[in-house]
Amino acid sequence: TDLLIAGRYCEEDVATFGDVIERLADEIELEARAQLAQRLSRIDNAPLNVIHRLAFDDEIAVAGPVLRESERLDDETLVANASIKSQAHLLAISQRKSITEQVTDVLVERGNREVVNSVASNQGARFSGAGFLHMVKRAENDSILAEHLGLRKDIPRQLFQQLIAKASDDVKNRLAQER
Repeated sequence: TDLLIAGRYCEEDVATFGDVIERLADEIELEARAQLAQRLSRIDNAPLNVIHRLAFDDEIAVAGPVLRESERLDDETLVANASIKSQAHLLAISQRKSITEQVTDVLVERGNREVVNSVASNQGARFSGAGFLHMVKRAENDSILAEHLGLRKDIPRQLFQQLIAKASDDVKNRLAQER
């Protein structure tokens, strides 16, 4: 891993590193896999096969850093992960610097309260119309979520009005002060 990080390699060389690291990762203990994930999550040319394997690890200590930080994960991989993995995995994805509508839709659909609040407060998350609508419905009984949604600059006006109409007086007052 140190050699990979220190050097500049072509994609073919990175793939070779990936094959070696992947074989070793199968044999190492949890703490070592977590350290590997932490180191590789920030590398622009990290081996795709290793990043994918780490992202789908059942242990969030391993998958978390990769899901939160790796730019090597594409939307298809993130959607697949969010569709089958734990709430802790979804929470890690919800904390990415940027999240596309396709990924956000899965987080909104499958996520628990913590995941939904995290993605609502993430200004790098993009929402589809259906995603916003689903969030507004979930916010009817969740004042914290209503406030997070109401503070978003990208919420469509009609959904913002729907959110305000059903919000508690306390949330209405806080949103009025902010907006």
